[in-house]
Amino acid sequence: MALAQQSGEIFATYGGKLGRRIAEFDWTSTPIGPIASWPRALYHNVGLILANPTPFVLLWGEQGVMIYNDAYSVIAGGRDSSLLGSNVREGWPEVADFNDNVMRVGLAGGTQSYKDHRLTLERNGRPEDVWLNLDYSPVLGDDGKPAGVIAVVVETTQTVLARTALQ
Repeated sequence: MALAQQSGEIFATYGGKLGRRIAEFDWTSTPIGPIASWPRALYHNVGLILANPTPFVLLWGEQGVMIYNDAYSVIAGGRDSSLLGSNVREGWPEVADFNDNVMRVGLAGGTQSYKDHRLTLERNGRPEDVWLNLDYSPVLGDDGKPAGVIAVVVETTQTVLARTALQ
């Protein structure tokens, strides 16, 4: 069986809830196309994030098509059902300018890191202030050039609020 055919099955078997969703998702409706045509770099990075307990999101291509793991789906909150396969700027329109910069820097080969960064996100039907540790790195494609951006996203809201309350 070809790697392309196996990958969807591997994601479904070993990738938790999101692995199954990724394997079943209609990727032909996105700029990255069906799993069978994905570049090796995309397969490997999706496997990496799915196997990780830390919240990861992969933003693939110029549009930043979102592929993420179970831990990131918790951060997405009620928005999780609509984010998979969406373009990051459309998936999170309230922070589209922020994500424009993330994509611009990452696709140029740069990294970014934010600690206890405040964003107002609409995750559960209403805007809420959240604090996040965000680390962005470029992801190389099969040609060795940046083809996407990988983000480690850890929510620190409770820590920031507790620290503020103590002060």
